Amino acid sequence: MKFKEKEKLLFLKENKQLHFTFIILILVFLPFSGNCQKFNFKFNNTPISIALLEVSAKTNIRIAFDADELEKIKLSKNISEKTIDEVILSLLENTPYTSEYKHKTYLIVRKKANKSKNTPNKIVSGIVFDQVTGERLPYATLYVLNKNMATSTNVNGNFSLTFSNCSTAYIQIRYLGYFILDTVIDVNSQIQFLSMGLSQKTQTIKEVEVKGNKIDMIDVNNDAGHFSFNPMRFIDLPNYGETDIFRSLQLLPGISTMENSSHLNIRGSSADQNLVLLDGFTLYNLDHFFGVFSAINPNIVKNIQAYLGGFDSRYGERISGIIDITGKSGNNQKASFYGGLNLISANLTAEIPLNKKLTILAAGRRAYSDLFSSWLADDILADKVNLTRPFQSNQNIIKPKFYFSDYNIKTTYSPNPKENISFSIYGSKDDLNSSTIYNDYPLDIKSEENNQWGNYGFGISWKKQVNANYFTDMQLGHSGYFNNYYDNTNFPDNKDLSMYPIFTKGNVVNEENKLTDYFLSIKNKYNFNHKNQIAFGASVKFNKFTYYKDATTNFIYDDIESSALLYNLYFQDKINVTKNLSIKTGIRLNFYDGSGKLYLEPRFSMSYKIGNKLILKLACGKYYQYLNKMASEQNFGYSRDFWVLSDGKKHPVLSSNHFILGASYETKYLFFNIEAYYKSMKGIQEYLFYTNPEDRIFNEPAPQIKDKDLSKFISGTGKALGIDFLAKYENTNITSWLSYSLSKSRRNFDEINLGENIPAKYDQTHEIKWTNIFSYKKWNFSTLTLFTTGHPYIETTSKDEDFNTIRTYNRMPNYFRIDFSMNYNFHFKNINIKPGLSILNMMNSENYLDVYVRNFGFENNLFQETSLIKAQELTLNFFINFRF
Repeated sequence: MKFKEKEKLLFLKENKQLHFTFIILILVFLPFSGNCQKFNFKFNNTPISIALLEVSAKTNIRIAFDADELEKIKLSKNISEKTIDEVILSLLENTPYTSEYKHKTYLIVRKKANKSKNTPNKIVSGIVFDQVTGERLPYATLYVLNKNMATSTNVNGNFSLTFSNCSTAYIQIRYLGYFILDTVIDVNSQIQFLSMGLSQKTQTIKEVEVKGNKIDMIDVNNDAGHFSFNPMRFIDLPNYGETDIFRSLQLLPGISTMENSSHLNIRGSSADQNLVLLDGFTLYNLDHFFGVFSAINPNIVKNIQAYLGGFDSRYGERISGIIDITGKSGNNQKASFYGGLNLISANLTAEIPLNKKLTILAAGRRAYSDLFSSWLADDILADKVNLTRPFQSNQNIIKPKFYFSDYNIKTTYSPNPKENISFSIYGSKDDLNSSTIYNDYPLDIKSEENNQWGNYGFGISWKKQVNANYFTDMQLGHSGYFNNYYDNTNFPDNKDLSMYPIFTKGNVVNEENKLTDYFLSIKNKYNFNHKNQIAFGASVKFNKFTYYKDATTNFIYDDIESSALLYNLYFQDKINVTKNLSIKTGIRLNFYDGSGKLYLEPRFSMSYKIGNKLILKLACGKYYQYLNKMASEQNFGYSRDFWVLSDGKKHPVLSSNHFILGASYETKYLFFNIEAYYKSMKGIQEYLFYTNPEDRIFNEPAPQIKDKDLSKFISGTGKALGIDFLAKYENTNITSWLSYSLSKSRRNFDEINLGENIPAKYDQTHEIKWTNIFSYKKWNFSTLTLFTTGHPYIETTSKDEDFNTIRTYNRMPNYFRIDFSMNYNFHFKNINIKPGLSILNMMNSENYLDVYVRNFGFENNLFQETSLIKAQELTLNFFINFRF
């Protein structure tokens, strides 16, 4: 035992000596070994730009340089240096360039850059585009880090920068969904026009794998209420089968979420108070399939700019928000085809370059629920539209046929990088056929019922960079909306109808609403320098609308037709007062011949940067709207609310004042944004009518009925206020954002509840939305958690002969739902395939999405039925997308 202990002590002693000797050897030879480590490179007639890329790749450092200039200088040299700085200096030896280390990047600049003073102003312009497809990238942001300047590209991807006392500029270019591009340009170079190509972070033509860069989905701009969205990530969110643009926008704070509508109720306002633009022309109806899907095919969308209020003077005609959608121009490198299939619909898109300057994009979607109805389509129809028609104690169940379709065609001609001509056309239609036979009542009744609604439009656009500082955009277009309802109820000839005198020839109901416009506009932007940019323009728009509603030709509620011209001029000036303070002032002047009056809209916004992380924001302005969508008390089937033009009298011009105050704070991975808002509204209207005219007249002869006895338009005021909060986290593989809104929206009509405040239909006190997207190699996973307090609804209503209306309001139960989605990317030969699964309401929470209220009149008795419509239960949806 003692021997073993002695042996152990001897071993430890010898081991300590070995450790000590080893440490001494390390300390002695470490400096020599460090001196022996060298960076070795061999170049033979290699452009310096290529040599710098090789050094960057092998040493894992960032190097920014002017590739066009350094490509002209070639190098034949063996380099063996101890440090990276020495390697770069050796590379640049005997050239007019040197290296500076700033912003964690080696900047390659001209040697004379530090000596030049009072250099005359120099203008550099260019274009930012997708490196693979050639697609121009609108609203990309360019930061000149060494001059504390920033600008953005226009809708055509063009930009302009003015430099003073500067010979080199370090530029960083950012665009949602693309890798950041760092570059250094020689301001004094003879090259005056730059072409900057960016690479997508997720390439669908290759193995989908994100490495070392954040997955951008949403961006908050420095202007109050301004958001940008990355449409490439929409497919990764849970959905009913179709990737949905407007439902994705509903995930922003300040835009209400409703399961049965893809409409955008922005900060307490109705959806018709938002201007939605697609390539410059107006969309008046935003949904398919009763609001389950939006009316825009996501495959054709390149960029989305969302303004939730306080928008500048470039935009008008609406009093709430702006959704400006730029469509794709098409791949100018090679033909590509992509589409998808799900349980409800199919879609296909083609991008075909006819040559390097001319491209064509065509896309189409169609639901096949009228030909082959899946369980998901049946479930949505049952839940989203209450098609039960109760009469007395019996019920009849309608089994409707339904489908939707839309198409987009866009041709783009680019004679040169500074000029772009495009033609875009769009159409969409929904068709609901609810014809049926009632045979459980005193009379057999055959009903032929059909409802169609949709959008259409086209636009011709010419965009040109006239010179380095001046950009212009001319557009000519036409768009429209239609909603036609027809119900022909017939009674058999062999029945005794003497007890029903007003129905002796059957009952025919017609309802038609059409809205069209024609417009011409010119928009201009001029950059005096990096501190002062002005924008100005003019437009003229012709609007025409018709509305007809009857209940048999004996009972005509309204037969209205009207048209009007709107002229406007706008001017705004953006001034960078200091490197931290930016002010934008503007004014919009409108003449509306429908009322014969001038309307002045002043606008103001400001942002102030404190340090590198905190930005304070403010915006206010006056806004007018010259058409209005009437809210109707009719609650059956698809909403038949209708558009009317303002006339300054019966239909007043809407107006609103906006006030917004906010702040944002950003770190490397986290971003916080909070905004408080208040807006007042005047000229809001509702449409009141007697649902059953035969009950109002008590079987008087039909010719005695006058229009004024059946319907009435009422006008009122409103206000909305609230706080919107956004917390966003973006890392290499994770994108997550949490939205919270606290809001209140009220309306006031003298004819309703004796002038007391009533809640707006879309009033929502609390709303929480939490969205997560996780990407791992070829997999994408996402979750969506929603909680909202209940919307108000009219529980009971009554009218007197003067149309004074007394309503009692109630609120629907709170809404809570969790959705989950996953998809997988793989290749089969040259085809990229992306199958996926969405689980909607995965916790199977019991929710209600709407209330069904209908008045019935039978045998001179009037009664009312109110019932809650149950929301979607646990639902599975499968889809597959492809690209080749």
